[in-house]
Amino acid sequence: MVQFIESQSAVLIIVSLCLSIASIVAAVLVYMRLSRLERPFRDMARIYEEKGAERALEELLKGVDENREFLRGHSEELKRIFRLLGSCYRGMGLVKYNAFEDIGGMQSYSLCLLTEEKQGFIFTNLAGRTSTRGYALDIRDGKPSRKLSDEEKEAFEIAVRFFDSNAG
Repeated sequence: MVQFIESQSAVLIIVSLCLSIASIVAAVLVYMRLSRLERPFRDMARIYEEKGAERALEELLKGVDENREFLRGHSEELKRIFRLLGSCYRGMGLVKYNAFEDIGGMQSYSLCLLTEEKQGFIFTNLAGRTSTRGYALDIRDGKPSRKLSDEEKEAFEIAVRFFDSNAG
């Protein structure tokens, strides 16, 4: 055992040094987080000491009222933002595939983009050896404007699942 420790002493010293440094860094990070959590309470204690309990409570309640007014003042803006988000394309489904037997590399694709109300479109691009053909179709109220290919159907289902997995 002594021989092992003597032969590995350099490694043991380096490991010990690394663990010491990591411990110091962790201690500093914990101290910083605790200081940040402690700051509001120190401020309240300072107000209490300088102005007394009644005045300290008045100032704290004034801050609560200011926060409440701030939230009230911005509630309409927040509602507007949430309404706008409902009309953004957030559900996405992408399926890459080989449209033709003689073309590899998954160069063809179907891309579906949907809003929360299931409005949107599907772009399909078919890559061939000598030409590429692309087209788009509308989706209204969750219904495509024509029958979907298997790949388009898969892209559509992926986009719809986005909303199911992010609900609530």
